[in-house]
Amino acid sequence: AARLIALAERGVSWAQTSAGVGMIHGYEGFEQREKTGLQWLKKAATENFPGALYCLSDLYRDGLPSLLRRSQEKANELLKRAANLGFSRANSELALYYFTGGINGFEKDHSEAYFRASVSLALDESNPQASMVLGSLNYEGHVDIIPERSPYLACYYLNISATANEDRSRSSCFLYSQLLKILSEYLHGDCIEIPEFNVMPAVFFWLRKSRDMGYVNAFNVLKEWESLGQRRCGHCRKEAQSGEKFKQCSK
Repeated sequence: AARLIALAERGVSWAQTSAGVGMIHGYEGFEQREKTGLQWLKKAATENFPGALYCLSDLYRDGLPSLLRRSQEKANELLKRAANLGFSRANSELALYYFTGGINGFEKDHSEAYFRASVSLALDESNPQASMVLGSLNYEGHVDIIPERSPYLACYYLNISATANEDRSRSSCFLYSQLLKILSEYLHGDCIEIPEFNVMPAVFFWLRKSRDMGYVNAFNVLKEWESLGQRRCGHCRKEAQSGEKFKQCSK
């Protein structure tokens, strides 16, 4: 904390931002002093330091009792400034807002979502939120920005997002599982259980992971698939006769 303060007093913007955030929330070895922390953050923001602009955007969105009144308009303005200055997290956040629509005053705009997610991933190739947006757009195949649906690119991007182990990755895990199945069917037709290339264990792994993270669609699909699977013998794959659901042969 003392080293950060020394750097902040010398005018180092990233140190001013870190010290400001630390004081506002009372961590990283700082005593909680919201007013002083806000002053450091604003100093860095006046120098157009993207990280400070992004943090201030969050504060304006949530408000800071007795110090900062909530303002969605100000929060959005700061978020865009941070994004336009090349801050990856700001671009990925904008990408999500434009992709979803109706969040924090942003209307749905898939072209802008694609642009912001592409910029974010160019700046940080492991950004899970940007990867989720690009994967979803390639999965859905929006003709206005992506002329042809690409399961290959969708798998690539959603793999980045699904392996991030973040709460938001639950939808990515679900889409990734579906895309693995779609890609296998695209390459091999209806033959999904191919020797040395059986994709179904991976499909079920990501589907169950999504379910375990609370994603309802994954729960419903798993329930349907497991019910269908139990209608056939695990040895000979013959369908069970009427009245013998889930029954297996004697092999």
